[in-house]
Amino acid sequence: MYPLPIPANEMPGEPRLFRGNLPSLISYPSPPLPDCPEPQPEPLGAYCVPVREPPSWRLDYKIGTGASGTVFLESVHIPGMKSPELWAVKRISRTLSSFTFKQYEAEIKNLQALAGHEWFVKFNSTYEDTHYMYISMEYIPMGDMSQSFTDDYRWNESDTKVVIKQLLYGLAIMHKEGITHRDLKPENIFLYLPENQTNVLRVKIGDFGTSKRIPSSNASTYLKTTTGTQSYMAPEVHDTSQPKTNRVDIWSLGCVLYRMVAGNLLFNDPVQVWKYALTASSSPLALDNIGLLAPGVSFLRDILQSIPEDRPSAEDCQKKSWILSEDPGPKYAIGTDLYARLSKINQRAPNVHSFSDMVANRALDSSSVQ
Repeated sequence: MYPLPIPANEMPGEPRLFRGNLPSLISYPSPPLPDCPEPQPEPLGAYCVPVREPPSWRLDYKIGTGASGTVFLESVHIPGMKSPELWAVKRISRTLSSFTFKQYEAEIKNLQALAGHEWFVKFNSTYEDTHYMYISMEYIPMGDMSQSFTDDYRWNESDTKVVIKQLLYGLAIMHKEGITHRDLKPENIFLYLPENQTNVLRVKIGDFGTSKRIPSSNASTYLKTTTGTQSYMAPEVHDTSQPKTNRVDIWSLGCVLYRMVAGNLLFNDPVQVWKYALTASSSPLALDNIGLLAPGVSFLRDILQSIPEDRPSAEDCQKKSWILSEDPGPKYAIGTDLYARLSKINQRAPNVHSFSDMVANRALDSSSVQ
């Protein structure tokens, strides 16, 4: 738990503290006067420890860079933890014009709203200082889905459906909360292999930096900003005069599905998307030879409708025959080929036991280059 930023209309005083994954805010007493005994706060648990000073993060092991900041890996052991954990800490510069303080606050609120659901990367804490804003999340060693695409790897239909089913669970929850992700893509879809469950693959949605929340009570309000990643953006996103709804996430899901089975992007630029939107009724996408059987092709066509109102909701997608059909084996089971591939990626990643050595080796490599 780290101090939350103080809004401009509040006077500085007591630190505002965020309780890890819970949405509540707690204020603790100001420091006592000299010669007064320090008041003892109640124990709060592993992710709810009050912090009066900046966290002791080293921020010297970079694992990623995005449009809104840099992500570092940190070993964390705070009171209440049984053992150290690795956290992914996103550092966002206050001078970044593409990610404002208002967006930072919105991302935190959306993470709070989704806390407790298994389909999202777990939010640990937040902190901000004069120069940066920080968001710490759970670390998933295997990383995002894009790691699996090396060597032109193509997912088979059965393994793809394991992922799409889980993404739909997450999207249904998000949209019910009034949250639209707006940048669903392989780089924001995280994969992990649960311990003691051979050939089982689980999925989590991450990076809510561009997400937008519109309460269900305000259904007349639409998304207006053009944002996202070009190859996964719905046709209406490129039209600044057209309102956007959470159906933009359904379109992105279709582009992700296509990328998984076809081994390449469905659209490379906005012009291709625009041309498809104009001719979709007369020239449907060629989806018959990408590795999907008829029910899978039908599902993909449904979610890639150029008109947003024609796309099914996440809940309606869950009722489609392709999603409802059960494959033999345990729940969320994947093939041995993909499991072996992902296991190798997982083994190469830092873990809580190897992290200190990997940090030391990286520092040694950097000094030798200099």
